[in-house]
Amino acid sequence: MDRSTITRRLLVTCLLLAATPVLAQTDAQDLVAVPRAELDSIQAELKFLRERDTQREAAQLAIEQRLATDSSWLATECSWGENVDCGGMGCGSGFGCCDACGCGCCGCWGCYSCCCPTPEAPCLECTHVSTLNPYYNVNVFGTLVADMLFSGRRPVAPGTPYFLAPGPILGRDQNTFDLHGRQSSIGAAFTGPQWCGWQTGGQMLAIFYNDNVIADKYGFLPMLAYGEMKNDRWRFAAGLQFDVFNPGAPTILPFSALCGSGNSGNAFRGQVRMERYFNPSSDVQWTLQAALSEPVPTTIDPTFGLSEDNGWPNVEGRIALALGTPSAAAVRPFEVGFSGIVGQMRTTPATADPQVVADVWGVGTDIRWRINDTFGFAGEFYSGQGLGTYNAAILQNVNRTTFESIRSTGGFFEGYVYLTPCVHSHMGYGIDDPQDNDVSTDPVDLGRLRNETYFANLLWDVNKTLRVGFEVTWRETIYASLADNEGAGYHGQFRWSF
Repeated sequence: MDRSTITRRLLVTCLLLAATPVLAQTDAQDLVAVPRAELDSIQAELKFLRERDTQREAAQLAIEQRLATDSSWLATECSWGENVDCGGMGCGSGFGCCDACGCGCCGCWGCYSCCCPTPEAPCLECTHVSTLNPYYNVNVFGTLVADMLFSGRRPVAPGTPYFLAPGPILGRDQNTFDLHGRQSSIGAAFTGPQWCGWQTGGQMLAIFYNDNVIADKYGFLPMLAYGEMKNDRWRFAAGLQFDVFNPGAPTILPFSALCGSGNSGNAFRGQVRMERYFNPSSDVQWTLQAALSEPVPTTIDPTFGLSEDNGWPNVEGRIALALGTPSAAAVRPFEVGFSGIVGQMRTTPATADPQVVADVWGVGTDIRWRINDTFGFAGEFYSGQGLGTYNAAILQNVNRTTFESIRSTGGFFEGYVYLTPCVHSHMGYGIDDPQDNDVSTDPVDLGRLRNETYFANLLWDVNKTLRVGFEVTWRETIYASLADNEGAGYHGQFRWSF
């Protein structure tokens, strides 16, 4: 029975009760007969609504009590190592579990809030997310991010540093400050019906950058929009996805994530992908990946549009070996992968010169190893040419004078340590080193010969939804015909996940 029907019947009941004294004085012929069964139904509905209100008030009171008791992020009555059986909480090495205080991992200072069960939001009587097609379930997720960056030298782009602008003119300041929320995101995961043993689904994700990141404007930038079919051995997907080539990334605060400074891959482009999984044993997995992808996306830098595809897609491939027991996120402690890319770009000069078809190719390797719950490292290496759209070669595809593709080599390395289950630090270095002879020497082209970045950060997972971070970087960018530049950057971040 819908809410409008219940409301209508309640109004009828109230009117009958209010009219009882009048009805008692009216003639029998003026009385309106109401069936006994309908009155009994209305009384039952009233009783049900009262009970539901009582239950809702009790649930709300319980949540308020839990919020009051969990308000402090450290529970000092717990001791380190108490009740070592963590019950699957996944505590770090050397950290016990505290059932006595009703939360997760404990250390010298008590319980760590990032391991504690976060109180759920109260249930509200409202319309939930649904789809017109009844065969799909939708889970909405995202982040709210506030980034604050102070740079001693002007970065490109402001608030999202890939490299540094040319060196300052004498007497001109270059220090900048940015505070923005463009890294905030909104997404949805779709789970559909099974079909002949295949699970259908998909995902969408977008951030609040403009249609190109270098533009330094707010907008709506799709990063993922794909559908998939998969089972335990195969996965097929089509749509907007991240690269197969060198998929690793360092843990760093800016959205640029060392792209243009050693982190190749991780661009997002239209793609048709196939994956195959082999499990010789429970702690070993081989993964084969192949994809046909969009050759020239322009979502990072609009100058990529100088070139176009040559009438056929890029071909990407990767083989990876993962070892160890997978975690709750289905990630194994050790993985090493080898990947490659091949394609072409075509550039048509504005003059009468002939078109230039430049080859695109690249090889790369990625590795990550969680040595234990406290220490680990990750890294990547690449070499190739025409890889600007793959976030390599300091975001340079072709020489703008000759229109030939630019060769480059680079990579990054990151080490991390968990000081507590909630506080961790990541330190590393990345470099992009294009071939000097391939880069344009025309000052207008801003030809870049080398870009390197050192970084170190400290991240505090306050609870399962809030992270606070601070990061220090040192960048150096070398130019072909302009003044070089180097300087420090400081980045603070608040991130809420939902």
